[in-house]
Amino acid sequence: MKVGVALSGGVDSAVALYLLLKEGHEVKAFHMKTKEDEFFIRKEIKKKVCCSPSDTADAMRIAHFLGVEIEIVDVKEIFREKVIEPFKRDLLKGLTPNPCAHCNRFVKFGYLMDYVLNQGFDAFASGHYARIEFSEKYGRKVIKKGVDLKKDQSYFLARIEPWRIERLIFPNGIYTKEEIRKIAEEAGIHVAKKQESQDVCFIPDGSIENFLKDEGITLKDGDIITPEGEVVGRHFGYPLYTIGQRKGFKIEKFGRRYYVRGKIPEKNVVVVSDLEDVFFSGLIAEDPVWHVEVPEEFRCVCRVRKKSEEAPAVVKVKDNEVEVRFEKKVFAVTPGQIAAFYDGDTLLGGAIIKEGIR
Repeated sequence: MKVGVALSGGVDSAVALYLLLKEGHEVKAFHMKTKEDEFFIRKEIKKKVCCSPSDTADAMRIAHFLGVEIEIVDVKEIFREKVIEPFKRDLLKGLTPNPCAHCNRFVKFGYLMDYVLNQGFDAFASGHYARIEFSEKYGRKVIKKGVDLKKDQSYFLARIEPWRIERLIFPNGIYTKEEIRKIAEEAGIHVAKKQESQDVCFIPDGSIENFLKDEGITLKDGDIITPEGEVVGRHFGYPLYTIGQRKGFKIEKFGRRYYVRGKIPEKNVVVVSDLEDVFFSGLIAEDPVWHVEVPEEFRCVCRVRKKSEEAPAVVKVKDNEVEVRFEKKVFAVTPGQIAAFYDGDTLLGGAIIKEGIR
């Protein structure tokens, strides 16, 4: 086949490209530029992030080494519209958004994939740790978890449009991370031991406060209160906090361990409570994307964050909302995050969490 590959400059996408070449496909690399190079030069990079100037240089070197054409694709405008601006708006609404999931839906497996397919390519590939397989049960191709469950990235693919699955290839899904690095080393790919990207690419210093300041928004300190309204401390800007967090604020009343229970943006207040009060019996999510046909009510397992444990649940679907009831309470159900639904290792789809049910 003629396959376009999203080449980030890291080891995963490099090996995906290499494996496709070994299979005999006609391959071209595409490298996204989400921000201008000057942005990364100005910023202190505390953790490895993607899309930096060094990544572009690595992508070009990989493509040259493997003998494939590479095209640099400017996605800065669509990235700001679909990822950065919604991220900023959601933070100010008191939500905890998931920019990587939105980038996958609208940019990588949206704009970039369309750009590739419109050039006449048969398929679009990336280095994601997930699998594309035909499901006899659902009668179509589905996304499944990668075999390396520690690196599985299916959660971040929960909201991509279902028709795209037919045109996707994830060569790395059947390998572990260690095996991918070994393949890269044996092939002589220079990024075999390159550090993984760990943070949001447009916040390379890891500071949401600095991000908002660059966007013209100055955070204000405010009260930390209990559900009963008692003031027990001070926070340093409500967008900096997420459900279940227990650090990063100043407590003035001691004797208890407090966890963030919620936020009231219009009052610039963070609400804290005891640990048991940040466990939830269910959630309401909105704007679901289903990769397969689902009934109005079904059982599955649900994951509410990338690193959260999967929870068996009953799901009820009505119009543009999903109600989820867990068998056992789940820690830190967080508005703005993605609820991903699985049938075994098959990804059924995902929705944006609107509120937790206690």
